[in-house]
Amino acid sequence: MTLGRNTELKFLNNFYSKAENDIVVLYGKKGEDLQIVLRQFLKNKDYFYYSARQCSDLEQLYLFYNEMCDNKDLFHKDITYTDIFRSMLAKKVQKRVIVINEFQNIVKGTPDFLEEMVHICHDKWNAQSVLFVLVSSSVSYIEKQMVEKIGDLAYEISSIQKVKELPFLELVRQFNKYKLGDCVETYAIIGGHPSFWKYWDGTLSVKENICKYVLTKGSYLYECGVHALPDEFREPAVYNTILLTLAEGKQKLNDIFKHTGFNRAKISVYLKNLIEMELVEKIDSYETAGKENAQKGIYRINDQFVHFWYRYVYANLSKLEIMDANAFYDSYIEPTFREYVSEYFTRVCTEYLMLMNQMKQLPFKCINWGMWVGKVGTIDIVAQDEAGKTLVGLCNWEHDEMSYDDFEWLNFCAKQAKLEVKNYYLFSFGKFDQKLKLKASTMKNIVLIDSTQL
Repeated sequence: MTLGRNTELKFLNNFYSKAENDIVVLYGKKGEDLQIVLRQFLKNKDYFYYSARQCSDLEQLYLFYNEMCDNKDLFHKDITYTDIFRSMLAKKVQKRVIVINEFQNIVKGTPDFLEEMVHICHDKWNAQSVLFVLVSSSVSYIEKQMVEKIGDLAYEISSIQKVKELPFLELVRQFNKYKLGDCVETYAIIGGHPSFWKYWDGTLSVKENICKYVLTKGSYLYECGVHALPDEFREPAVYNTILLTLAEGKQKLNDIFKHTGFNRAKISVYLKNLIEMELVEKIDSYETAGKENAQKGIYRINDQFVHFWYRYVYANLSKLEIMDANAFYDSYIEPTFREYVSEYFTRVCTEYLMLMNQMKQLPFKCINWGMWVGKVGTIDIVAQDEAGKTLVGLCNWEHDEMSYDDFEWLNFCAKQAKLEVKNYYLFSFGKFDQKLKLKASTMKNIVLIDSTQL
């Protein structure tokens, strides 16, 4: 399944088609999404693929030689990576692709590894064209450490491409037999990861999928939940506690402190690590003139599946072990599931407005986006153009109807934020009451968007 991965495939194929030698970096969150892109790219190409382990430098060299070379008995400790590269390039083909997965495991122990690779690329006696693809699931290493660690060798990397989560629109295209509500609920559980979509049956209801593929021990998604924490995380008990606390809705640093008993400095360090692995994000309130009415940064789980797992499964694991999956769903998921999904409905509505912005269908071109988080009340979507003209959005998923009172509350929050609102976009999965419809019919700057329009 390569749905929606055309950007990444085009990136790799563009370098493959060049006559020159190149080194590129492909990275993203740990999971199958990276492998999905690589498998598709490598089809019908001459390639070598090596997955670097966390082991000693000499053992790494031995494993690399053992998997990449035919004459395994000739290995000795004086062999270099340059020798192995030359062996891999001895046979003349259209273009050789050499993929090093989790390459940081080599670079951290053998700083000369990249230098040897660069030397091969620049060697004028090397008649075989080659593309090195360096792959990593350590987002923090690539974005925060790599350039500093490798120094001037960073200039030798031709380009870097991140494999990101796919937008909601791609999920809708994949599960085209689902109604919009089913798609939003599915998105709230498995997000924009095609590697998870493979284990979701579009012919079953959302509840049936949850019971069969998330709540059943041994299923792929269940095991992903059990192993949600990255292997490199030490003290999993601390990380599990913080994630569970966030999943329960305690999003301010002080609330986490009160609930866990960990000191604030410790919490900050662990939150920083979770943010670097893109499991948690810090939400800073959109900056407005009403700073005194805004909250300081709040934290929330950034990965839909991790959020769902800790909110419902991890928090009630003992019950799941002795209950039928359907009974567990009815008792522990169903009562609050609608409220849980509402956060992701807001993301869907934001994506809708951003698409409208790209197509120049909004009143003005928005360049800044965010959420205003007040001490009292929240504005789901705030967007402004370069001159400061403001658009706000309100999203209703939980209730059957958005009322005029909801609109009044939005205006109250806008006053707290000291925003002069030019346009309102009101999203409701349900209906709008008559008073709100009448208001929108008399004011051109109020747009009502229901599930049909979405």
